[in-house]
Amino acid sequence: MVKWNGVGERVEREEMSSGGMGTVGRTLGVLADTWTLLILQRAFLGVRRYAGWRETLNISDATLTARLRSLTEDGLLQTRPYREGGRPRLEYRLTERGLDTWRLLLATWAWERSWVPREVPLPDIVHRECGRATDVVLCCAQCGAPVGPQDTSVSIRGAVAGRGGLARVHPRRTRGRLPEDPLSLLPGSMEIIGDRWGATVLGACLVGVRTFTDFEAQLSISPEVLTDRLRRFVELGIVVRTGDAGYRLTDKGRAAFGIHACLVEWANRWQAADGAPVDLEIRHRACDHPLRLQLNCSGCGVAFTRTAVAPPSAPSRAVAP
Repeated sequence: MVKWNGVGERVEREEMSSGGMGTVGRTLGVLADTWTLLILQRAFLGVRRYAGWRETLNISDATLTARLRSLTEDGLLQTRPYREGGRPRLEYRLTERGLDTWRLLLATWAWERSWVPREVPLPDIVHRECGRATDVVLCCAQCGAPVGPQDTSVSIRGAVAGRGGLARVHPRRTRGRLPEDPLSLLPGSMEIIGDRWGATVLGACLVGVRTFTDFEAQLSISPEVLTDRLRRFVELGIVVRTGDAGYRLTDKGRAAFGIHACLVEWANRWQAADGAPVDLEIRHRACDHPLRLQLNCSGCGVAFTRTAVAPPSAPSRAVAP
């Protein structure tokens, strides 16, 4: 087993005993897609019907139909019948598995709001418990201490992402005309979490991979795809080129640790429950426990809950399962 800590120190590696993809590899195919994340975001804001997503996201019928089908098959949405104009129709509700993506979506929103300049600012994050416009502080749920990539170690088992496996799940990057409204225009975040290979390269950067050759070896990624993702990351200011032909995370890139950690935690909770082998585990070195993230309000210090946070322009009611 290769172990990496948050500052790029290499420790060990172990091959997965099970064939197929592990928890994080499977999750990249489920969640690392721009339209999928935007559909989930709107579901948290109260959208339940096909027309609601089509109108708010300006998404094509073919894309929306495909993503709703995938989200239902993957257990993040469930259908419920209703009648409209005398005709039977289906609406979509978040399942427990879908509801548990709220930390990932909140961490993504917080990073975009803090690090990506934009003409129309994202609405503030408001903590309903204290009523303040606030920011998110990443903490370890086990010991309560603030946590960043430098405070963690990572165990990798086998190949988290494989060239063949990921390509079969989502064969292309999400492209086309994306929404233009402030709630859904998240250009920086979607480069690192709305694309399977962007999310994979970010994860590799966070565990200390630095050179093109090492990215290729660790990720089984094609040179063309890797060149494209690294170029995009340089343009976004997530990484910078170094004098030794390597790449180094910037403060902006390290701040995306929360997005990565939330993705890994969701993967290891839900995909492991389906029998997938755990292919990546993050541990908090201070307490030596697997990292479970707690997202705290920077204003009052209290942990966010799913129903206690929303942008001010979002519907005020909590989303029910």
